[in-house]
Amino acid sequence: MKPFLLGFLALFSACLALAAAPATARFSGRIESEGGGPARFAQVRVEGAALAGRENSQVIQRAGNDGAFQVSLPPGVYEIWVTAPDHEEATFRLEVAAGSTLHREVRLSALRRTPYRVEAVALPRMMIPEVSGITFTPRGSLVVTNRRGEVWIRHVGGERWSRLAHGLHEPFGVVATDETDVFVIQRPELTRLRDLDGDGVAEIGTTVADHWGITGSYHEFTYGLVRDRAGNFYASSGLCSFGRGVELPWTRGPLRTAQYLPWPGPGAVPDGHRSVAEFQGWAFQIAPDGTFTPWASGFRQPLGVGLSPDDELFISDCAGAWVPTSALIHVERGAFHGHPDSLKWHPELRDRGLSAAEVSRLRRPPAVYLPRGLMGTSPGQPVWDQTGGRFGPFTGQVFLGDVSAVLMRLDLEKIGGAYQGTAFPFLRGQGLRLGGMRHAFGPDGALYLGQTVRGWMPTGGNEGLQRITWDGTAPVEILTQRLTERGFDLTFTVPMGTAAAKAQHYRFKRFRYDHHPLDGSLRREETEVPVTIARLEPDGRRLHLELAEVQPGFVHELTVAPAVTSVGGEPLLNRVSYYTLNRLVDGTTVTAPSKLLATAETALGPGDPRAGAELYRLHCATCHGADGKGSLAAGTPDYTGARGLRTRSDAELAQIVTEGRLPEPPAVNPMPPWGNVLPAQAIRDVVAYLREAFP
Repeated sequence: MKPFLLGFLALFSACLALAAAPATARFSGRIESEGGGPARFAQVRVEGAALAGRENSQVIQRAGNDGAFQVSLPPGVYEIWVTAPDHEEATFRLEVAAGSTLHREVRLSALRRTPYRVEAVALPRMMIPEVSGITFTPRGSLVVTNRRGEVWIRHVGGERWSRLAHGLHEPFGVVATDETDVFVIQRPELTRLRDLDGDGVAEIGTTVADHWGITGSYHEFTYGLVRDRAGNFYASSGLCSFGRGVELPWTRGPLRTAQYLPWPGPGAVPDGHRSVAEFQGWAFQIAPDGTFTPWASGFRQPLGVGLSPDDELFISDCAGAWVPTSALIHVERGAFHGHPDSLKWHPELRDRGLSAAEVSRLRRPPAVYLPRGLMGTSPGQPVWDQTGGRFGPFTGQVFLGDVSAVLMRLDLEKIGGAYQGTAFPFLRGQGLRLGGMRHAFGPDGALYLGQTVRGWMPTGGNEGLQRITWDGTAPVEILTQRLTERGFDLTFTVPMGTAAAKAQHYRFKRFRYDHHPLDGSLRREETEVPVTIARLEPDGRRLHLELAEVQPGFVHELTVAPAVTSVGGEPLLNRVSYYTLNRLVDGTTVTAPSKLLATAETALGPGDPRAGAELYRLHCATCHGADGKGSLAAGTPDYTGARGLRTRSDAELAQIVTEGRLPEPPAVNPMPPWGNVLPAQAIRDVVAYLREAFP
């Protein structure tokens, strides 16, 4: 995560926001729940050829508290999706002419009850519920850590809690050999806690390893913790938030503040995260005797550390500079995964001074990309379903929470010796709280989610521990999506009806991400990929899809039409998937010439202050204030003063928004650049709003 997380969490809306082009039409309406009253947190997604050049060729407009929405669109034909948490989506086609005004009342049906129940787990009243680590002992006792430095145990066979230890430095992971022998990863070290007399309180805490550097930065974390069958531990160190360097009051070990690969562009460095202390941006192994081995490099914020049933290491990383979108990464010893600043500590590469092109060639791509929005923003700890069917039909698959209220399911396969696979949404809202970054399957077959958001999002009601259980009813889902020579084979959890055999009910789009120093990446070369054949096997569970073209190096987004239902008429709980296709089935990784054309970008229109007002509210008001008066602490200017916006041209303002700005004392945090987050049209809209609101 990052210092400007409110803006970061809003990237989903920002990247999809669109302003009105010349001769626009106005589309408005109201979204209600079938039970009466406005549907809470509803939004309208509009997609069509006239929106080409925008990320995903679409615009998303959030409805107000009264359910009302309004969006301006260029003339064209659009597909409309209306969604709200815990409701089925509504879709329809809309044709608009230049200057027309259209209104639509939409009533959403309640989401079909998922066979998974989300419930809160009661915590001790004395415990601040910033749950940052979770595990179970072999006997079944629940062990949790919180960011306030405590370790608590709920003993098996009852609800009795005891505080094993306190005073640790922001622990972020835990492994328990038994109730009296617990290992905790905290910012400065891996610590072993021992309860010698079995009274629930540790008498001894010893340092197992502390070979990595740390600083006094407010935004710096050491993540983990997992242990393989040989007894080796694995953890990771995130990059440090770095403004002008004054936020580093002290450092353990050597300090290197200069970037390994200096920012080549104008303006402020896009992402203030860098590796300033030893092994920040690395994953590492710690042997049972404390031997420390740097394992792999190139991470930005490796929040989630997990081991597969075969003791293979996987880590989730968060979008930012050199990390185009969040992802799950298969980590092998010596591998480099993209962020060059960690190379400062590489024994062979630290003095090489690699170019950006060399860094990209050295990078090993993720196993699965997690596109921003539907697949969250900052993923947590990957865990494998080894419950033997007690959590549903997903044995062997990966579950991954997120700082947003999303739980994802991943289906991996190995092709040409490397992992790749599919990301599916699993739960969206449906009672989930924010901050789900630490996970563990319990001895009861339930999935436990530890949640913390302090410093990143509002904490009220969004921290603690939740438990997800399955009621035994078969969920209607795509179970697996596997690559073939000509497309994909899908399996379903239940037999599907005849509509599943129609090719027109499956829509594929593919896109790339850029590996670059900008803060994340928009979707590039987005292209429709027609489905040419859909063949459903007689059992109704297996589907063979052939595409007009199969190319490596792209994420393939699949959207299934609502018409595809089970033989009993039940719709899919989740109709979208994302397959990261790094290699073809023959191992090919090089993209061949394509016969498909990516959508061309459209010309920019004049700024729309109405669209800019919504963008300002979502992304700017946090630092600049809704009233435009700014903040002395944040270093943001007063737009209403004599030396406000009047002294700058539209071009200058657009440049500042696009490229960011270095801090001016007493502020220490730079303004992040938004040019790779907001489309160029949206930046014009923001400038137009500034001119209108603060003349």
